[in-house]
Amino acid sequence: MFVRSPESGFELPEDPATPIIMVGPGTGVAPFRGFIQARRSLRGEGKKLGAAHLYFGCRNPEQDYIYREELEQATEEGLVSLRTAFSRLDGTPKCYVQHLMKEDAEELLSLLETGARLYICGDGSQMAPDVERTLVNAYQDKHGVTENESGAWLTRLESTGQYVKDVWATA
Repeated sequence: MFVRSPESGFELPEDPATPIIMVGPGTGVAPFRGFIQARRSLRGEGKKLGAAHLYFGCRNPEQDYIYREELEQATEEGLVSLRTAFSRLDGTPKCYVQHLMKEDAEELLSLLETGARLYICGDGSQMAPDVERTLVNAYQDKHGVTENESGAWLTRLESTGQYVKDVWATA
């Protein structure tokens, strides 16, 4: 356990109309439950909400799809667009959150280029770098820039607080 400084940036944007993209496989989804609950409250106050995309992944939906009912209810309420990836379903290829993000790359880049906030929470040894690589490659393909220029774009998002991550290394 540790206390994070208030400057971590891992909070909803001040303007609820700002679109958000959340990537939280496994237990990384925990802070996004709070984001969804806050959005429910803001909507109840009559605030206009921006788009919210949540990428959640686990091994098998029958074994470790945590908060399933809560996340699916939030989707039904229009609070979030939920995309799920399952990596250990019998008879199907492994699917990870970055695969879904690659499918949605055009929309995600459009959102980011218009000020959306991007949050990643979870495994910092494999998932986060894979997600970042997916975004860098998508930006590179869309804009015809070098990998270094595309990487600099993601670094700029992070330095301005538009991209925030809370990741940890797994053993």
